Amino acid sequence: MKNQLTNETLADTAARNRIRTDLDTTLVVEAAAGTGKTSELVARMIAALKSGRARLNSMIAVTFTDAAAGELKLRLRAEIEKTRQDPQCPPDEKKRLTDALPHLEEARIGTIHSFCSDLLKKSPVEAGIDPAFEVAADEIASPLFDLAFDRWFERQLAAPGEALIDLAQNAEREALVERVGIERLEVALEREPEGRGSGRLGNCRNGQAQCKQCCSRP
Repeated sequence: MKNQLTNETLADTAARNRIRTDLDTTLVVEAAAGTGKTSELVARMIAALKSGRARLNSMIAVTFTDAAAGELKLRLRAEIEKTRQDPQCPPDEKKRLTDALPHLEEARIGTIHSFCSDLLKKSPVEAGIDPAFEVAADEIASPLFDLAFDRWFERQLAAPGEALIDLAQNAEREALVERVGIERLEVALEREPEGRGSGRLGNCRNGQAQCKQCCSRP
C-alpha cells in the first residue's frame, strides 16, 4: 500500500491489509487522529459486502458525532460506487455492491447516542423507560451529567476505595482537584488507613511535599 502523497510504502501496510482481508477476526484498531482509521473501516465494510459475508442492513458503524457519521455514510456510498464501476471488479462482486446501494440508509451508521436510542425504543418496557423518551440536547445533558456525577462522587469521597486513591496520584489528579477541591480530596484520602490514602497526594507533578502548593486552583 502506497502513501498517495509520497508514493512510499506505509509502515503499517500489513496491519491495513489485515483490516481489509481478515473478516473472520474481531479487531481492535488503535491509531492517532488523521491516520486513516475511517478509510480502513470503509474498506473493511466494502470487503464484507463484496464477499457476500454481510449486508448493509446487518452492519453497525458507530461514531462520536453526527458530522462524523454523515461523512462516514458519504464515504461508504462513494466507495461502493467507485468499486462497482472498476473494470477489474468481478461480476458477482459488482452485483452485490449494486444491490447494496438502495439499502445504504438501512445501515446503522450514526452516533453512540442514536444507536442506543434505537435499541431502547425497540424495548422500552423491558428497559423500564418512557417509550416517548428523547435524547437530550447537549445543553440539557451536560448539567444533568454533572449533577449525577457530583452525587456519585460525593458517595465515593465518603468511603474512598483503591480506585479513587489511584486516580488521585496519576494523570487524573488535576481533574479531580479542579472538580472537588484539594482540601476535600485530602480529607477523603486521610480517612484511609496508613499506607493506602495517607501521603498518596504528596507525589504532585512538581515533586512538592504538599500537592496544594502547585496543583490547587484559585
